[in-house]
Amino acid sequence: MIYLQALPVYARNLGVLLAPLIAAAIAVGLDYASGPLFAAVGGGGAGILGFIARVIEGYAFGVAVIFADDAWRRGRGNLGASWDQARRKAGEIVITVIGFLFLMFVAGLIGNIFGVIGYYTLSLVALWAFIYAIPAAAIGGIPAGGAFSVSLQTARRHPLATAVIAIVSLVVWWGLTQYAFNALIPYMNMAGYYAAQALLTAIALGYIALVLARQYADFAFRSYW
Repeated sequence: MIYLQALPVYARNLGVLLAPLIAAAIAVGLDYASGPLFAAVGGGGAGILGFIARVIEGYAFGVAVIFADDAWRRGRGNLGASWDQARRKAGEIVITVIGFLFLMFVAGLIGNIFGVIGYYTLSLVALWAFIYAIPAAAIGGIPAGGAFSVSLQTARRHPLATAVIAIVSLVVWWGLTQYAFNALIPYMNMAGYYAAQALLTAIALGYIALVLARQYADFAFRSYW
């Protein structure tokens, strides 16, 4: 099972954390800066910085997926090679990240019409359909315009496995960035608060990158394994 197999791979390849950690630190800095920066307009521009932070984190996730794919295939990921590959594909990855964020936003917006249950249901369906989009652009070499179609086709071919990885990804994300983080808050000062926020975000993204890279590659390039 890839979810358990990913743990020793993670332990041997902590480099998968690097790009998400840098991105998370930048996101924390932007969040911190948004308060005084937009105080005069009632915080009206904070959403712009939040969106930029999510795009940066999404690109870093793409770098982590490339590193994770290398780690699965070779036993050890190569940071330099992963970064070079991500830099060559930067445009496609960033466009895919923006498209993914937009689709998730639209799904939540439509779902919200039907209340909380509708919001979470449509958001989960959108995640199920497009969860492979960033891996498709990052390791599959698929142009951004086709990454979502490839993701949907892959999800439809493997509906149960895709549902499981979507749920596991959400559990890991919320478990670390919300529940674990909130549990640590009483024991932290301000510096520890921001450090823990960045580190837990990076740990979550690193693990999700590992399992998602493996599953996408297994489905798209079965001869690799």
